[in-house]
Amino acid sequence: MARLKYQPSPTAHQVLIKGRIIAPEETPQHMFERVVDALFAVEATMGIPAAETEQAKIQFAQFMAEKTFTPGTPTLTNAGREGYEHSALCSCALIPVDLRDRVASSKMIKAYYQQNMGSGFDLTPYADPLSLLIWLNDLAASETKTGRYDRYIGNMANLHVAHPRIRDFIEAKTARRLTHFNLSVIVNDAFMEAAKRQESFSMMDGSEIPAYELLKLMAQSAWTSGDPSILNLERMNKDNPLVSIAPYVSAPPCAEMGLSEGETCQFAYINISKFVTHDGIDYEKLGAVTRVVTRALDNAVEIGLGNFPHPKSTEIARLKRKIGIAASGIADTLLFYDLPYDSDEARQLARDILSFINYTSKQASLELAEQRGSCEAMTTREGKGYYQAYLERRFGVRTNTVTPDQWKQLARHIRTTGYLRNICTTALPPAARVSILMDASAGIEPFFGIPANVGEMRPSMTDFVRRHAPERVDTILNQAAAEGTFQHVDLPDQLRECLNTAKEISALGHLKMVAALVGTGGVVDEAASKTVNLPNNATLDDILNIFLLAHELGLKNISVYRDGSYEDQPIKL
Repeated sequence: MARLKYQPSPTAHQVLIKGRIIAPEETPQHMFERVVDALFAVEATMGIPAAETEQAKIQFAQFMAEKTFTPGTPTLTNAGREGYEHSALCSCALIPVDLRDRVASSKMIKAYYQQNMGSGFDLTPYADPLSLLIWLNDLAASETKTGRYDRYIGNMANLHVAHPRIRDFIEAKTARRLTHFNLSVIVNDAFMEAAKRQESFSMMDGSEIPAYELLKLMAQSAWTSGDPSILNLERMNKDNPLVSIAPYVSAPPCAEMGLSEGETCQFAYINISKFVTHDGIDYEKLGAVTRVVTRALDNAVEIGLGNFPHPKSTEIARLKRKIGIAASGIADTLLFYDLPYDSDEARQLARDILSFINYTSKQASLELAEQRGSCEAMTTREGKGYYQAYLERRFGVRTNTVTPDQWKQLARHIRTTGYLRNICTTALPPAARVSILMDASAGIEPFFGIPANVGEMRPSMTDFVRRHAPERVDTILNQAAAEGTFQHVDLPDQLRECLNTAKEISALGHLKMVAALVGTGGVVDEAASKTVNLPNNATLDDILNIFLLAHELGLKNISVYRDGSYEDQPIKL
């Protein structure tokens, strides 16, 4: 393979260094080459012809060098790296431990941490979840101090809303710093409907509580600390094609998907802004990228099979071979097409793009299964959603890129042949660092804010101003940098609306975008990591209404963050 150059921006290079994604003394070029080599070397163990592997490897490397996509940071950190030869390449894991045995649990948790995975813990089975939460956070903090880890140790702890100690859990971060944990309350539709109607709700111990007051307590704690978020595992499991044999019991640190016991997942992120043209999205190229990324992520699953710390993770990976292809650069893309983030046109374009990726990745997964064999879940029919009209039910709503008939034909082919390599292929995890690596706006989020230095503004912003006001570019950009907003510059209202930042978009605008992608009638397998960013003067009622509205829109999870809740928040909104 001819040598391709991988050239991160200065900011991206710093992310690679500070995030310890590259080893000491390692160059970004060497990281790029070891990742590409490792992801495709494994194909030799699957009997794939060498010439075919080489062709796919060249295509993968070319697209990655162009920053049309990137693997997740654990893959970039671990793949082919000295000292990580026996590591999986996963971003997240639900660590299979019994927390009543702290000695054994500590050993197993450290083993997963050492592979740079974010972790989820369901505390519902335990009588004293708060003490376990504090212990787990202390464990993560003490391990961080050792300096042995190349990724920040981030975790999710969740507790069912009916647990007798739920109030202690909800208020856990208002009384203490738990810097290594996000918190989620597991709700169900019954609780949310009871809260909406201000009715009582039955707890696990048989007592009754006023549901609205408990939801209000969640909102109060979220107003103060940003936690807890809401996680509706009941809804996640309704869309889980293997719910009868591998139900979801928790989630990763940012709740972008459900996780079964021991389950892991590897992600890759496609930079949608790389496919914009004046004639619309280049779907031919997007299809090519999606197919080779699906292949590479399946290779990443294969690498992990012999390297998980616990056999349960190997078992569930063989069963499902779950992968998550995500999108970044949505805000950049919308600005190219002069679409305000909070508009029907923007939501439709995002749906079209994600629907296409979802459909194409499943086509690719079917083709991989024809050559490599299906995941183990497809070897029998009982309790398997793909044999029971799962695809048509989930995704059989027309978009401008995929028709219901196309989904039906794909589903019929899968049912008839039993071929499917990966049970799930798409998700919307957090994308802050990976987006920087691709010079893209973060995930499906709007722009977070306006830099005080014009030179640090996103190129999509400066190009937008240059396109619409070429004679006033410097004046407009300097004013926006000084004021932290484009809302007072000399541009027509409809153009200023395109430049709205996260806290200038209404909560409803945030929620409607994520609902278009993963709510009722959504176009992605899993959920989305979504935080509604609010100004500092947001009220308790604002947050309470967001929780209720997210439920009405069919969302499976939602979190909020009020600007200034943390003095050391990483980004100024």
